[in-house]
Amino acid sequence: MPKQNATDTRPDRGKRIALSAAHGHSLAGTYMPLINRLLESGHRVLCLAPQISEGETLSLTHAGADVRQLNLVADRWTLMPERQVVQRTTSILSEWQADTVLARGSGVMPAVSLAAKKAGAERIIAVQEQLPPEADEENGSEGDPEDSLIRAFDAATDVLCYNYDHAAQLEISGLLPEDLTPVVLPGLGVDLDQLQVAPLPPIGDELCFLMIAELALSRGVLDFCKAAEIVKEHAPQTKFQLAGPASRSHDALSLADVEPYGETVSYVGDGADTPSLIAQCHVFVYPSHGEASPGPALQALAMGRAIVTTDAPGCRELVDERVNGVLCAPGDPASLALSMQRSVKWPDLIPAMARASHQKAERRYDRRLVLAALFDLLGLQRAAITEA
Repeated sequence: MPKQNATDTRPDRGKRIALSAAHGHSLAGTYMPLINRLLESGHRVLCLAPQISEGETLSLTHAGADVRQLNLVADRWTLMPERQVVQRTTSILSEWQADTVLARGSGVMPAVSLAAKKAGAERIIAVQEQLPPEADEENGSEGDPEDSLIRAFDAATDVLCYNYDHAAQLEISGLLPEDLTPVVLPGLGVDLDQLQVAPLPPIGDELCFLMIAELALSRGVLDFCKAAEIVKEHAPQTKFQLAGPASRSHDALSLADVEPYGETVSYVGDGADTPSLIAQCHVFVYPSHGEASPGPALQALAMGRAIVTTDAPGCRELVDERVNGVLCAPGDPASLALSMQRSVKWPDLIPAMARASHQKAERRYDRRLVLAALFDLLGLQRAAITEA
């Protein structure tokens, strides 16, 4: 159970809520629905990130949030670098008088969680996005990363994970205090009012498989390209489309890496027009090797598309096997090809799977339900959420 806090039962009021992330684009993009809802509900919001552009700052301040840039790089000759970083962050949170802190972001969460406790925040939600923990040299993190996580979780009143696999791994890791159990929420869900069901294109010999993801090895981009070549040999009329922006990850790919597969796979842009692309496909493919919350696949789920994804953390939860899609082995183009070929062999099953996908989105990923649960976690009234 989450740790109990003496202030949990007092009447709700306008709270001062700080949100952190590794990059400003997460705050100005992924977390903007939450920020807007908090501001609409009468709360103040502070956005914190070590890397945040002028455009991202303008977007957040225009919405009504306050913005501060974190400095997570200790001075060169300091004897206790982590303590210095935590103290800097504590000063920001104390000056802003944060009541509640949601600490998220690789290399960011431990320092922000520890600083929130020192600043006297009433609620501290530590968001653990990936395991096992790794040191983040870019942000100046030093020492044993597991030790930093243990102290961060000890400071937290709650821990949030975005999928059940990561929560289970965290529970058996020995990093959590005995009285702290992870809460699982699927990111911020999807807006089912905005992403409505799109009618399937006519089903014939020319099935269209679509993948949208950052161009990175760990997203399974090359797995998709190789699997497409296998499927194409047996079903030459089948179409394969790939979309996605450049990745910031260590295993980022360039368009040159995809070009050798150009005769089979069409690269159709950065995916900015995701709903339009999904509406034109029959089956959505997301062969990620595992991640916290696969956003593009959630959009495809909401719009009513059969899903082919991997039996990996953050992905397997999207699919009820052979009900709304098919699972394959991560990092295995041959396994992916077999899963895709099921749709080629039995296209009549695609409409039923598409309907099941949207029904699953309604049950588990509806943003209104997810935000309501997140407001509960933040200790806030949620009437405005459920009535929206």
